[in-house]
Amino acid sequence: MRFLIIGTGYIGPVNTAALMECDGVEIAGVFNRTIEKAEAMCAKLGLECPVFNDIDMAISEVKPDVAVINLFNDLHRDFFVRCATKGINILIEKPLANTYEECIEMMDIAEEYGIKVSVLQTQRYGCVLTTAKQYIDMHRNELGELCSVSDQEAINYFWEGRNPWHLDEKRSGGGIVLNYGVHQLDRIHWLMEDTTAEFHAKYLTMKPGIETKSSYVMMGVSTKGIPYTASCNGYCSPYINEITLNYQNATMRLVLSDNGLNKKGVYIGSNETEVFTEIPLTCEDGEGWHEMYVREMKDAVSYLKGETDNSPVSMEWAAEMVRLCCLGFSV
Repeated sequence: MRFLIIGTGYIGPVNTAALMECDGVEIAGVFNRTIEKAEAMCAKLGLECPVFNDIDMAISEVKPDVAVINLFNDLHRDFFVRCATKGINILIEKPLANTYEECIEMMDIAEEYGIKVSVLQTQRYGCVLTTAKQYIDMHRNELGELCSVSDQEAINYFWEGRNPWHLDEKRSGGGIVLNYGVHQLDRIHWLMEDTTAEFHAKYLTMKPGIETKSSYVMMGVSTKGIPYTASCNGYCSPYINEITLNYQNATMRLVLSDNGLNKKGVYIGSNETEVFTEIPLTCEDGEGWHEMYVREMKDAVSYLKGETDNSPVSMEWAAEMVRLCCLGFSV
């Protein structure tokens, strides 16, 4: 399958390097507004393919089977439409779009032109979440019913060197909310295996001199009656990135990053043990999280090749994550 890479910023080279490890993939062309950045990525990855700074020319000359959209949030809808209306299948970075209305429009276009789409929600492919999901699937009876989920992040979102578009309310679709909130909501719903029936949120703008959302608390109840919270403090470090799942018979703690206080891993505690026991990880993330991205891309390519029927992350699922985030802006 011939792939056209669209965008060579931070995530573009990461996704491209992962795609290069998938069978049946040819990186047939690269587009970037600044052509020097496209050339630099190709040189770094050892790619020999044409580069473009005109998207229409890139599509016309490359004739790709798949486009990989690695662009800023506010450009997703436009480039999606340009590719979809040419019958090109699409892999697109989260969030699917800046607004739920744009998501609906994109879903309608995908259906009209009969293309395959998968949204890149990378975090669920990390070794901690992968191990946890496998454990849950194998020990459902022992764990009992899921009672609640709590997902907590704390990070210095405003570190020196942060790309300015992340701090632009219009371009980012709401600062930290669509950037981190979509990740947290995705992994919560993926672990719950359920959708949301009731949702509330509070978003804060408290960084002096920066008018963009910089912290939030989200609260929801799933259709099965499972309550959950997702919180993110964008002002401080060290990094906290942890999920707690409370079951009838056990508590599962997921520590997604080392921070000097807690060690990255999956931990199970119960009334019988009264302590947390570490579960061996079933895979590794690799240097720069490379193996995590490879796992994601292999799933996506398998779907695009028709080896599996369902998209790893469908547009409908990704649009629902955006819808929930956007609900909080009306409060």
